[in-house]
Amino acid sequence: MKRDNTLKEETLRLNNGKIIVVSDIHFPYEDKSAVTAFIREVGFKRPEAIVLNGDLLDFYKLSKFSKDPAGKNPEEEIEMCKTFLKKLRKEAGKECKIYYTIGNHEARLRKYILDNAPMVAGLMENVFSLLKLEESDVIGCASLLVNDIFMFKHGTRLGNKSGLSAIKELEAHYLSGATGHVHKLARYSVCKSKRRFLWLETGCLCDLNPEYMIDPDWEQGLGIITFEKGKLKNAQVYPIVNGVVIYD
Repeated sequence: MKRDNTLKEETLRLNNGKIIVVSDIHFPYEDKSAVTAFIREVGFKRPEAIVLNGDLLDFYKLSKFSKDPAGKNPEEEIEMCKTFLKKLRKEAGKECKIYYTIGNHEARLRKYILDNAPMVAGLMENVFSLLKLEESDVIGCASLLVNDIFMFKHGTRLGNKSGLSAIKELEAHYLSGATGHVHKLARYSVCKSKRRFLWLETGCLCDLNPEYMIDPDWEQGLGIITFEKGKLKNAQVYPIVNGVVIYD
């Protein structure tokens, strides 16, 4: 995924509290029960912050792959996402900070414009301007760094098994963090130089049997990261099965 230079890394200071992270909803291919489970957990857990870690949109018709003409157009996807963001803000409350990091599917829009109409590329700042994030008080960014020790980004390093992407991301940054992108659930932990590092793969909230994939090995879920006195206390992933978050 090429970097969108109109977006920057955001930073957050969090002394005590929790952050809930999800990614890869892929409107209009979302799993409605998984999305509902996430929003319900936001109401139960009352986190200090939420991270929407990329690929909320699919931009199916902007893909380089073969497309079904009956698929939803970008305008419909954007409206679906805007409705979701407003519902999430209502459940989260006014005090909760919500961040939305860009994913490779959001980047499809900019790439499509650069490939097909480069002369008008400067007329649109980025995909987040079309989503009108300010209406739901959501902060769009390239990535989020919390307390200089925990990074949220959509992710670019792939792995064909759960955990391999997490290992690659951690070793690339030597920070703790969380990524999506691979639609798998994993928690990788390692101690180096007497420091503990954790990296999460936080699954997805999209349909596990989409029309464009045959038998994908995806997992639905979310991540919860807790901080105490400014330090990372813990980070865990939890599966969502049949619309229920599993904590056992």
